[in-house]
Amino acid sequence: MNTEGKKRPPRTPLSPEEVAELVILKKIREHKKIARFRKSPTYKIFNIFNVACFFIYCELFFCFLGPCHYQKHYSKSVSVEYSNHNTSNKFLISSVKVTGVNNVQYEFLVNDFIATPPKFSQFEVGKDFLLQKEIKGSISTSPHQYRIQRASPILFLSVFVAVFSFIFFAYNLNQNPHSLRAITSINAVTVLAFILI
Repeated sequence: MNTEGKKRPPRTPLSPEEVAELVILKKIREHKKIARFRKSPTYKIFNIFNVACFFIYCELFFCFLGPCHYQKHYSKSVSVEYSNHNTSNKFLISSVKVTGVNNVQYEFLVNDFIATPPKFSQFEVGKDFLLQKEIKGSISTSPHQYRIQRASPILFLSVFVAVFSFIFFAYNLNQNPHSLRAITSINAVTVLAFILI
């Protein structure tokens, strides 16, 4: 005895008008969802935090390029690393490690033809205004400013995450709850790393 199984009735495709109506309904629902999210305190707090982080990154970078808060120190010991390049009997100094009288060591990335700074000479260390991170400095035998080696990851992260945040906000991704949480987490981890470094 052959039993015929129940056959599913053929599916009737939607007309173009019905498809257009479904698309409009989906857009209306999405718009209402975004409007509700924009009124929530989470949206406001996260966006204020992200904008504040963006200004911290910009401040770090601009302090590296321009004026910052300088402190004078005196060296207890100085060691110099030379590069292999030799032009007209001068050696290129790649970095200068200076230990201050407070026993804090600073490594200036020089890459320049300068005289070796003597012991017990004055040097300056520049900090940014908000986080007070030491990012650059000068030594007594050169009028130029040099990056402090341990500031390199801070400067790289500040530029990278600032560009990432700018693109994120330019495309209005902060109006999506998932992407807003993601960028807030990235900014929170980055600023926490800046504070701890």
